[in-house]
Amino acid sequence: MTAPMKIVKIIPFVCYSPISDLVFVKVETDEPGLFGWGECSLPTKPYGVAGAVRDLEKLILGSDPEKGEWIWQRMYRHAYWRGGPIQTSALSGVDMALWDIRGKIARKSVANLLGGPVRDRVKAYANLGLSLDPKEFRDRVAAAVEMGFKAVKIYPLPAVAMTEGRAAIRQIVACCEAVRDELGEGLDFAIDMHGRSSASLAIVIEAAVRHTNPLWIEEPVPAESNAALERLAQQSATPIAVGERLFTRWAFREVLENEWAGIIQPDAANAGGISELVRIAALAEMYGVNFAPHNPNGPVQAAASLNLAAYAQNFSMLETRHTNLEWTSNLSSYVPRVDGDGYLALPEGAGLGVEINEEFLISQNDGQWIPESFRADGSIADW
Repeated sequence: MTAPMKIVKIIPFVCYSPISDLVFVKVETDEPGLFGWGECSLPTKPYGVAGAVRDLEKLILGSDPEKGEWIWQRMYRHAYWRGGPIQTSALSGVDMALWDIRGKIARKSVANLLGGPVRDRVKAYANLGLSLDPKEFRDRVAAAVEMGFKAVKIYPLPAVAMTEGRAAIRQIVACCEAVRDELGEGLDFAIDMHGRSSASLAIVIEAAVRHTNPLWIEEPVPAESNAALERLAQQSATPIAVGERLFTRWAFREVLENEWAGIIQPDAANAGGISELVRIAALAEMYGVNFAPHNPNGPVQAAASLNLAAYAQNFSMLETRHTNLEWTSNLSSYVPRVDGDGYLALPEGAGLGVEINEEFLISQNDGQWIPESFRADGSIADW
């Protein structure tokens, strides 16, 4: 009888892209040349996540990588201090790498391991980032449309307080109107509020931009306040998207049961990995809620998200980073590029369908990324 394969090494890597910090994890086995890549990027917390990956070593080394669910449960339950962004991100990266290994063993993509894709390509939208300038948003929209995107997402909120006057609201509306005008009536956009608003302010903003027909308003209130989300949901005519700062199925349960959101956006690199996102997507399908994974970071996360998007029946649209593709091509064998219809092809190859240039990855380990936001009076605003 052949002895089961074993995990022999787990290596976290911190690196800096042109727009953020990233964390990757490589899981090696005792089978020569067989390893898997995962991503557990949690911007601004790279060394905390890398340390948490090292903390998981004692639970994982010597385990059979094909026992993915057993390993997931051990990482989650034997941590005792469960949940939270750092611990769950570390778990997510390891889980992702184990799916990559199992796909390589089976010579199948992760989507095929899950049961097979239900779609041949994945609709994507471009993340256009933050601006307060309508003209700048017009230029970013035009560039994304030129690349083939049929939908975009914008961050048009200034550093708002809990209540704001007409000037701030007019500024937000002007950005949304400029984007709608640039897109025309045939293309789409979503608004990311980044959890900056109180329920009262979010209600005012949603009513003010409603005429521009956004696909959704994303993270409209702080992730820690379900009461604020409930209050907004009772009054919003625009669909609400939440979930990039919720971790594991337990955090999504109340949102789904109370139907506070029409779109959920769990992050494969933070919310529990591929194993957990499959469960979260299935729960959302029961409630008629769209599954649109949060996907703003690196190429391993993108490959995992694409495999999940291909598999999940209730998937709608995938967030995509469409800038700095030359840097990404130096790092990764997979670079997300949409076709003329705004769709991404599925990665080719076994497992996640992505390999990382380890030499380039190591060379990118020097940097610092500090996203901050301040109000006019000097007080700290939510970023």
